[in-house]
Formats: sequence, structure tokens, C-alpha cells
Amino acid sequence: MENPFTHSRVATGKSFCNRQQELKDLTYYVKNNQTVLLYSHRRTGKTSLIFELMGKLKKMRPKVKSIYIDLYGTLDENDFIAAIFSALSQIESKLEKLLKLATGLKLSVVVDPMTGQPTVSVSISRSERPKYLKSSLEILSSYAKKQKLLVVFDGFQEIDKYTDPGFEKRLRSHIQLQKNIGYIFSGSQKHILSQMFNSSDRAFYQMARSYPLKLIELEQYIKWAQGLFKKRKISIAPEIIADIVDRCEFQPMYIQQFLFELWRRGKISPAAISQIESDILERRENEFIILWDSLTTNQRKALRLLAKTEGEAIFYSESLQRFGFSSGSILSRALSSLSKRDIVTKNKAYHIQNVMLKKWILRTVPA
Repeated sequence: MENPFTHSRVATGKSFCNRQQELKDLTYYVKNNQTVLLYSHRRTGKTSLIFELMGKLKKMRPKVKSIYIDLYGTLDENDFIAAIFSALSQIESKLEKLLKLATGLKLSVVVDPMTGQPTVSVSISRSERPKYLKSSLEILSSYAKKQKLLVVFDGFQEIDKYTDPGFEKRLRSHIQLQKNIGYIFSGSQKHILSQMFNSSDRAFYQMARSYPLKLIELEQYIKWAQGLFKKRKISIAPEIIADIVDRCEFQPMYIQQFLFELWRRGKISPAAISQIESDILERRENEFIILWDSLTTNQRKALRLLAKTEGEAIFYSESLQRFGFSSGSILSRALSSLSKRDIVTKNKAYHIQNVMLKKWILRTVPA
């Protein structure tokens, strides 16, 4: 039987754990042409939820067409337009039709001979970008004339970095006039998204319904994992699953990785869980070393402080002195810079986003 757990790709179908209420809510919003701001920290399963939703919408009657547009790594309006056409190239089987839709755009489509997948590039002068942005969004509207359409912009916080004058205002002005289209703006950097959608001086102020993605409950993980292992006639105790979820601090990507390895090895025990954790840390060590080497001394000290204290009482004089900070303001600046890099986040307290990075620091970095 194929391993049902996955950690290197989007989890859908049997690999997808629960989130039935979220699917129900988002389906309703899409069917009613609503705009949703979906956000949570990285590694919490946003993209898997989106693809599971898209699969569900495709099976509905009448079905809803979905377009997933990945904005991660985009730098400007030119890249934004290219991302739209890259997404269209994945759903438009005939390149001739895509090129016809893009009439007037400086669009280049190259098909990878190995994978058969098209690669889209766009080169537009800054002065022409507003016109072509409008044209690309009108193409999305043309799809919605025949059937309801869901458009997902993943990594939406990236547009906050664009320097194209008036881009956000122009994007909103086009989107708000469209019909028969539901939008999901998805992202992981809460502080940026909050400013974009909650500040009255920003173009997207109050445009979307805020939908923070909550953690999956332990009981749901237990039910899901036990059901899959049962198909292989293997019993996995609730305590084992609870241990995994606790070690991973409810981060779905790592929970999937632990369960994938348990399934592969076929032996379930507390010792096996500990060994899998050690193996994960060993495999990711080079990645963590590269990250660590890119940090300033104060950023390193701040991460070490968070790893040791779990973010509790970090501004107390005792904590500052223990970890080498002469003042709370220096620590604040270090945490702010780490937040901008999406390495730490703040809810009630600051914490390191990647639980395995935290464990690596505790194991590797001198106290």
C-alpha cells in the first residue's frame, strides 16, 4: 500500500487531515463571490487546504473553476502579471488559445521538453504595466462569464514589496468590479497582511473577510492517523500520535513527516519517534547552519533566548543579562528584524516559527 502521508508536496485526498469546517466555510464564501483573507504561519497547511478546496469545487454541480496564482518571490507588477499567465498556462491545455488570450501582451511561452510544462515570461516597461495588468485581469473575468471562478493569490504579502506606483489601488479597482469571481488572498506574514487590510490608508482596507487558520485539534490527528494505519492493519496508540503532535507543536508538515517515516519503517515505539526526530534534524542541519550564518550576533542571541525561554519574560532584566542584551530596545530591534524575515512570530509572546529550528538551536548552539 502506498504511503498515505506526505511532507514534500501538497497534502490532498487521504493525505489531508480534517479541516471540514474550513472547507465548508470557504466553499460558501466562494459560491457567494466573497473575498477572503486566509492567513496563518508557515507550515500550518494553508496551501493544502486551498488545493483540497479547489478539488472539492471541481466536483460540485455546477462546478467552480479554480486558478491558483503563486506570488512567492515576485518583485514587481511585471512579475505579478507573469504569475497570472503562469497559472493560466497550467489550466489552459492549448497554448494557441493562451497566446490568443494574451494578444497585445509581450508574452513568451517555452515548453520544457523534459516535463512538458510551459514556462511563461513577461517583459513590460513600467509605463505599460497598468494597461497590461488590466488586460490580464480581464482575461480572468472572461473565464467567469461561462462559470463561477475562484482565484487564489498565494503569498499575497509579497505585493507589499512592490515599488510600482499605485499598484495596490489599481489592483483593487479592477477586482472590485468583477462578477462571478471569488477571491482568496492567502499569506503567512500576519503583520504585513494586517497592515494591508486593516489600515484605513491602504487600498485593500476592509476589502476581504479575515479568516485566520486555526491549528488542527489533537483528536482529529488521532482519528485521521489511526484510520490510515488501520488500513495497513497496524495499530498506533493515541499516546504515540499525541507525542508526535506535541514534538511538532501542531505543525502539519512535520507531523506528516513523522507519520511518513513511521509508516515506512513499520515499527512504532517511543524510541522510533525519538530517532525520527534526530534524523529530521540531521537532514536539515545544513539549511539551519546557512540560516544561522546569515544572522547578526544580536539576532542569534534573540533566537537562543526564545528557544530557552519559550518567549516567557524575555524583557526582564535577568533574561536580558543572561543572554547578553544591554537593553530591551536592542532585543526589540533584533526580534523585529527576525519577524520581517518570517523566522519569529508574535501572538501572545514571541516564538520561533520553525519548531525544528528551535530544537536544532537547543541541541547545537552553546548555552
